[in-house]
Amino acid sequence: MLKIRKEQSDELAKIAIKRFEDSMVVHIKEFFPKYFEIMGEPTIRNVIQYGIDRSEDYGFTTERDVSLYISLMIMLGSNFDVDPQLPWTGRILTDESIQNSIARIDRLYDTAMDYLDRVAGLESQYYKRALVNVRDYPFNELSQTGVSNIERKAMSQLQKIWPQKYESIDSLTVRLFISSGIETANNYNFTSERGVGLYIALMFMLGSGFNNDPQFPWAAAVLNDKSTEDQATRIDRLYNEAMALLKKCLA
Repeated sequence: MLKIRKEQSDELAKIAIKRFEDSMVVHIKEFFPKYFEIMGEPTIRNVIQYGIDRSEDYGFTTERDVSLYISLMIMLGSNFDVDPQLPWTGRILTDESIQNSIARIDRLYDTAMDYLDRVAGLESQYYKRALVNVRDYPFNELSQTGVSNIERKAMSQLQKIWPQKYESIDSLTVRLFISSGIETANNYNFTSERGVGLYIALMFMLGSGFNNDPQFPWAAAVLNDKSTEDQATRIDRLYNEAMALLKKCLA
């Protein structure tokens, strides 16, 4: 079976990688048509290239292994392997008792499918309801200044947005997830209740690493924009970009 090691520099390897990328574009268009329509081919190619690099860190180098890994990125977020709300992914990826890459990716994929059946629903009905709940959530009513009891408020917010997913996470993991969200939001100077609440909600819906996920380049563009230091303005921009994506998902 052809391997696609990125570090190989010979021309044949480059051709093989490009051929794999092209085949993955076709695969995603066929099996994730709505996703393909929303993201567009340039973004999808960036995701595929990111997935090749990311998956190789765990010893996935065959086309089948990398294809499954990229599919999981689409469903769970590109940085699912280090997402604090998905601790089982890291455990499987680093489990030394799993002796080969085929067994590892199969275990990871099967576990992910069971998880998604529970939290998203067999027909994605829970996920679709969560999208509506995010759309209707009154972020604009949250305080534009400091935060108080943020952990409790964030727990309540997440439970209202996507109860099936919230209930699948144990209380300690929820706290670690929220703590991570607060810290990362603060790194972007999001310190108001509205800013932190929005940031944690996007982590919950898109994956904890949405801020540098190639699937959501708009997020990094807003969060890393140094042209304005006004927190409220940047929060508004992030909210508007997220709602634009949500509208496409619900269309």
